[in-house]
Amino acid sequence: MARVRDEQKFNQCRESLLAVGQELFINNSFNSVGLNDILREASIPKGSFYHYFDSKEDFGMQVVQHYGEQNMQALESLLERSDLDGYGKLKAFFQSNIDHYGEIDYCQGCLMANLSQELADVNEKLRCKINELSQLIVDRIAACLAGMETRELNLGELSPEEGAQMLMNSWQGAVMKMKLQKSRQPLDMFMKFFFRR
Repeated sequence: MARVRDEQKFNQCRESLLAVGQELFINNSFNSVGLNDILREASIPKGSFYHYFDSKEDFGMQVVQHYGEQNMQALESLLERSDLDGYGKLKAFFQSNIDHYGEIDYCQGCLMANLSQELADVNEKLRCKINELSQLIVDRIAACLAGMETRELNLGELSPEEGAQMLMNSWQGAVMKMKLQKSRQPLDMFMKFFFRR
C-alpha cells in the first residue's frame, strides 16, 4: 500500500530548502553554490532534494519565485495602508528596504538583481523568470503612480509605467553601488532625488 504524503510536512521542508537556497545564493552566487552545499546547509540527503526539485536549475527557479513573492507581499502590505497617500506608500516601501540593508551592514543586495547580472547571458529560463517577477513589481508601482502627480517624485512628464521603470532602475543601481561601497549613501541619494518631502 502506497504511503500518503503528509502535505504540511512536505511544504514545510520545501519552504526550509527555499530559505536555505535564498541565503546561499544571495551570499555567494548561483554558480558557486553546489548541490552538496545545499544538502549540507539543509541537513538532508541527496535523494530528498530530488523529492522536491527536479534539478538545481528548477531549485533556482523556485528560489527566485519565492523571493519575488516575498518582495511583492512586502510591497502590497505597504500599498494597502490607508493612513498613507501614494507618495507616502512608495516612500515607506523604499525606506523599509533601506532599513533592511542597514540591518545587514549594506551588503548582499537584491537576489534577483544579483542573479540577473550573473545569469542573464547564460541561463534563459532564469533570465525570463527574474524578468517576469521584476515586471510584476514595476507594474504594481505603476498602478500606484497612476493615481499620483508624478512630478511630485521628480519624474517629470513620464507615464506611470515609465516612472515605475525609472524608479526601479535607479533603485537597482543604488543597491549595486551600496554593495560596492558598503554604505547607505547611494540609497540616501536615491531617496533625496525622488522623495523630497
